Amino acid sequence: MASDPIIDVTKVSDKGQVVIPKEIRDKLNLKVGTKLIVVATDDAVVLQKVELVAGRVRMREILDRIKVVTEKLAFGKP
Repeated sequence: MASDPIIDVTKVSDKGQVVIPKEIRDKLNLKVGTKLIVVATDDAVVLQKVELVAGRVRMREILDRIKVVTEKLAFGKP
């Protein structure tokens, strides 16, 4: 069973950088150098950890998960 999402607020710096809140970094085990895929929808930005399996990125699986999450959060609905 998936755990409840963590919701927090951050802001974009003048250099376009965003700080991922510590609680979220800890939950996802994000360390310096962790690679993230950035996906933009009409009104949302989704970050997904890059997962490598046998040297290949599982892009279809990642995109499918992003679609499910954005639909649950009503980002993907008109």
